[in-house]
Amino acid sequence: MIRKYGGSSLATPVMVSDVAAEVAAIAEAGNRVVLVVSAMGDTTDRLIALAGEFAEPPHPRELDQLMATGEQASASVLAMALAERGVRAVSLSGDQAGIEVTGEPGAGTIVRVDPGKILTRLRESQVVVVAGFQGRNADGELLTLGRGGSDTTAVALAAALGGAECEIRTDVHGVRTADPRIVPDTRPVRTISYDTMAELAGLGARVLHPRSVELARRHGVAVRVTHSSDPGPSTVVTAEDAPLEGTPRVIGIAHERDVRLVRVEVSADGPDQYARVLMMLARCGVRPDNLSWPDPGELRFTVRGSEPPCLPIAELAMELDARSSVFDELGSVSVVGTALLDPPGFLPELLRVLADHRVTVPALTTSQSRLTAVIPADAVDTTVRALHDSFGLAEDRT
Repeated sequence: MIRKYGGSSLATPVMVSDVAAEVAAIAEAGNRVVLVVSAMGDTTDRLIALAGEFAEPPHPRELDQLMATGEQASASVLAMALAERGVRAVSLSGDQAGIEVTGEPGAGTIVRVDPGKILTRLRESQVVVVAGFQGRNADGELLTLGRGGSDTTAVALAAALGGAECEIRTDVHGVRTADPRIVPDTRPVRTISYDTMAELAGLGARVLHPRSVELARRHGVAVRVTHSSDPGPSTVVTAEDAPLEGTPRVIGIAHERDVRLVRVEVSADGPDQYARVLMMLARCGVRPDNLSWPDPGELRFTVRGSEPPCLPIAELAMELDARSSVFDELGSVSVVGTALLDPPGFLPELLRVLADHRVTVPALTTSQSRLTAVIPADAVDTTVRALHDSFGLAEDRT
């Protein structure tokens, strides 16, 4: 069994003890168990704040060394709690678990997992508790995987150990049709395809990290998302969608609260100029979305607030004789599903809802799997609720 516990499931000593009691029962029944853990509660945010007390901005390498301790602490205390219940357990850092990564500090990617040490511990009937979110590169340097990296760690270990399923324990009952903090009557999505889950995750749904979904798809690992302590519905992310796959339908509504719209005007029109703009953005770590060029010589795109805050405006101006404008206080809502551009036509309904609520739309992107409207940030919650109701996604309570 490969199971990941999120930070919200380990936020207090009592919650760690509850997890240990549950895992102990599984281990005592003769099951081999590998756990992946995130940092307890808001530990990561507190570590980032601590780094800011000494350097602004903190040095990326040193910040990685500090942030990795959060997951390592979770692994250690959970192993201790299991031992107190008579269960043989061992905590391993990402490096000790054989996770090899590449990339830059704070944005590492897993390239290989050597499961030898984990398999040895399992043969010795130990529960293995692995610190997520981290690994070592070829030079022996510790790197973290970025936010949500513990999901990716769990899926990577499942693939390396030959597991057919990876279980993600969190503070929600699976994937819902919208954020339940905004829409009280959301429905659980019992089964969802990798592609649709990747869309939802990439467009703002926080249940799974998009990279973990792609990794699961590549290696054929089913991912089950379920509540860590409260029995209830769960969601299985797998290769097969629900029985109506291919039929036009809306599966869920995703949203982002912090989006910036960027307008770049270049001196000469043409795809080559646009390509140079995008290449420069990529070098600066900026990933544009909702890309369009409405007028000759003008390129428009959006970036999330989590993207680098300092867009390379000066570099654009110098290299491409370009002018840039950035518009803040925006968000986005996305209708996610299958065959969305086929009849009956979900785009007109999206536009009708936006018009009825007098919501301005400075950017719009459409595909068969998602319809995304960039809107004022203060209209996001109202629009999510309206779209959820309009597309009939509310839970049937009759």
